[in-house]
Amino acid sequence: MSSTVSFSHDVPIVIVGAGPVGMLLAYQLDRLNVPCLLAERSLEISKWPKLDLTNRKSMELFRILGLAEEYRGLEGSVSQDATFDTQFATKLDGKGHLLANWKLPSSAGQRAHIKDTNDGTQCAEAGQRCLQPIFESWLRQKLQTKSNISSKFGWTYLVHTEGDHGVSTTFVDQNGEYHVLHSKYLVACDGGGSRIRKTAGIPMTGGQISRQFAEERSFGKYWHTFCSHGGVILDQNDDDMFTAHLPTHLLPEGPVDPYEVVYRIMASAGQRHEIKIDEIYAHSEWAPNFSIANQYYTDSMRVILAGDSAHRMPPHGGYGMNSGVVDAVDLGWRLAAIVKGYGGELLLKSYNMERRPMQIRTLERAHRHIMEHIKLAQMYPPENNPIDDDTEEGKDLRARVGKFLEESGPETEDRGVELDLRYHSPTLYQDGTPELEWTPDRYRPSTRPGSRAPHVFLKDGETSIFDLFGAEWTLIHFVDDDAESINKESASDRIVAAAARLSIPISRIIIRDEPHVRRIWERNMVLVRPDTHVAWRADNIWDLNVDEILQVISGKKEFSRFQPSRASADAEARFEALVKGITDGVTGGATIAQDDIA
Repeated sequence: MSSTVSFSHDVPIVIVGAGPVGMLLAYQLDRLNVPCLLAERSLEISKWPKLDLTNRKSMELFRILGLAEEYRGLEGSVSQDATFDTQFATKLDGKGHLLANWKLPSSAGQRAHIKDTNDGTQCAEAGQRCLQPIFESWLRQKLQTKSNISSKFGWTYLVHTEGDHGVSTTFVDQNGEYHVLHSKYLVACDGGGSRIRKTAGIPMTGGQISRQFAEERSFGKYWHTFCSHGGVILDQNDDDMFTAHLPTHLLPEGPVDPYEVVYRIMASAGQRHEIKIDEIYAHSEWAPNFSIANQYYTDSMRVILAGDSAHRMPPHGGYGMNSGVVDAVDLGWRLAAIVKGYGGELLLKSYNMERRPMQIRTLERAHRHIMEHIKLAQMYPPENNPIDDDTEEGKDLRARVGKFLEESGPETEDRGVELDLRYHSPTLYQDGTPELEWTPDRYRPSTRPGSRAPHVFLKDGETSIFDLFGAEWTLIHFVDDDAESINKESASDRIVAAAARLSIPISRIIIRDEPHVRRIWERNMVLVRPDTHVAWRADNIWDLNVDEILQVISGKKEFSRFQPSRASADAEARFEALVKGITDGVTGGATIAQDDIA
């Protein structure tokens, strides 16, 4: 049925795309009491389990959103005791050799380590494995209960136009009726092929870079198993659903047969080992993408990118969706601040200045992981590969490959990339302290403005300092438990009073007699943004202009001593040089599931 009927709607923020990023952005806006409209062209949740790991950083953000424990407890979410092991094997037909095993703790093991290592170096949460259809179905149901979110499924984005005061966006619904939405901002969460990004003309830099099966795990349970011919199997639900990937040059010419993908992964290169497959959920050919938008918004700053519409990357390292979670939480508070009137548009400029350099750093690390797999492939002779032979040559090759893999190390343990996000923008009130050394594999706790605030448990051993944060801004003020505490508390009274005058929603948390936490947090007063990053810190404020501090952190005024980041410029140059050398390879993929076998 078609129609020319046109309906017009007014809403502060329109979000296109109801994947994890779009839905989390809508959830964050509702949490901050800002209305939005969420449009999604599909009526159904995809069966394809693209999401593999919700990492520690995402789970930490879920904690401040009040979602973490409910998410872990979802029916179908992988058990807290399930392994995160990654295996490397010559083949999976029961006759191969285990080359290496990256043993990683389960979610329960991670949580125990977090409790035992309360020195600020840990995340507040452990990672969680969960299928994307389960995640999306759960979040979609939650959004239906939120009064600030108008969800429109079956709406297809057509076009948008930007004006001085907002954006007009046209959609068509399943009945052929057209809807024109007038909003202050339009946010593209419509994936790597984003039509909104293309319409807006924002360029990208980069390129494309069974129960029987469940019981035939040659080397025990695993999360990933990489085979020596380049194929990989992912255990999606710790039971009977798997995703299989194989370079297409290992397949016969012609259309890709998903069953053949699985059979050839199971055996040596050029061979096949048939197993019973109960169902193929989805299959496709894909090429690894390695690109980032040149900027995260249009020149008018009315159209903004988040998630895959802003950056595309290969699955290596598990950064894709998790980077989008950070985008959603980060962008949500900025838009809320502007819509509420206390935030300035510098917050949107700083969204680009802060998130984009960190994403370039993430892309560089993903490229490193890809190159490790290429180096591994180059270790195998192109012909007459002895990897499975019980000869001296075969044993020597297996030993060399195993040593390389152990030294290379797990791809999902990059704590620097994941947690040590160091933002640099004119909306951070710097204190002149030098930046700590940064490495991709280690998180160094700091409250230097721009840093993620460190998680630490209080004396009770159960309460994370993150649990004290308010929904928006939080002023953490450490005082000693002594007779002078009342006078010490007054040191932050001026901030609270000035914030109220400027309509900035700040929750002040007085923390008494917690010397361990105070030592890790480095200052008596630390102002934390809604995304858990530090905006300002000091021991006292007697000689400071409080109004100026608050105007800077709320995006109404640029920090007077701001200087562009040399590190960001260097990262940009390295990335541009890096993408010149990228060559794309197409990979066949299949997602398989199996029922119980009597």
